Amino acid sequence: MLKCRFTLRVAMIASSLFCLLSCTAQAGNKTSREQINEQLEAVIATVRTGATTNIRDAAAEHLSDLTRQVPPSEIDHKTIADIVSLLDLPIGRLWVASSLANIGPPAKMAIPKLQGLLVVEDCLQLAGLSASFAIRRALERMGVTPPPFPVPCPKISSPPMSTE
Repeated sequence: MLKCRFTLRVAMIASSLFCLLSCTAQAGNKTSREQINEQLEAVIATVRTGATTNIRDAAAEHLSDLTRQVPPSEIDHKTIADIVSLLDLPIGRLWVASSLANIGPPAKMAIPKLQGLLVVEDCLQLAGLSASFAIRRALERMGVTPPPFPVPCPKISSPPMSTE
């Protein structure tokens, strides 16, 4: 019985090492920076095209986790620009702003878009759910002082009601 367990453990360790070595050999031609950016781009694609809003939001949260673990200097400008473009999507905006905060000064290209979204998000904050605090944190991490909260909300007229 002990010999069987030992043999099974050795086989498991050997197969794990084989998988590890083959994965390393495949990734051996790519630098760590390229691998990081490819992983981020894959998550960005899921945020954009996930099958459901839950999948897209979970991917945006994962993006925030990844950017917290990666040194900002390892993220290239194209990937940062792709992250900034995700701010146009309402799903996951809180996590995207958090990702930009994690990146900090290298993501300064996001400042105008973040400032524009802040007015809208501050008004949404009054209603409950908003990315307002994440946007403020991102702006602060990029060296910009956000305006005081709350900013007067612009008056938004409601669309006319249908009489049918």
